[in-house]
Amino acid sequence: MNKIINNKRILFKKSPNKQQGAILIWSVVIVIILTMVGISAVKMSTISTKMTGNSLFSMLVFQGAESALGKTAKIHYMKLAIEKLPGKNVDVALSDENVSNGKLKSSVNVAWSGYQECPINSFAYSSKQKCHYFNINAVTSLSGTGARTTHTLGVAKPGPSTGITWTP
Repeated sequence: MNKIINNKRILFKKSPNKQQGAILIWSVVIVIILTMVGISAVKMSTISTKMTGNSLFSMLVFQGAESALGKTAKIHYMKLAIEKLPGKNVDVALSDENVSNGKLKSSVNVAWSGYQECPINSFAYSSKQKCHYFNINAVTSLSGTGARTTHTLGVAKPGPSTGITWTP
């Protein structure tokens, strides 16, 4: 660098010990940006893990409710519902099922909803056949989570209005 003092040109050399600090500022800015990107990546992966877990819990309670419906859609519980007065419904106690993340708890209600003409159209049944209609409601939850579901199954069983003599 040249400088003119008292009409004389003086030549100044930069000292190697004199630093501006621009590189330090830019490196701090880059480190801050990389830190923010890293933190957002960790947050995204945490959210993805939670979504995956919730999806798993939802599938577990869905399958648990379907399993509970399958276990109680038996003629035995339907006979009990018809014979029970006055409400014509039966609460079925199912044991808890162990799954990897806790216990599935299911409660099922089998309710007789009436006696009407059957919707069945086949050679085995006449069109004037009468059927008993049932609603089977299953509520399943997974302990330790908020996962819960309710499923309903409608069943029509041909049979007499009195003196139940069905065979399974």
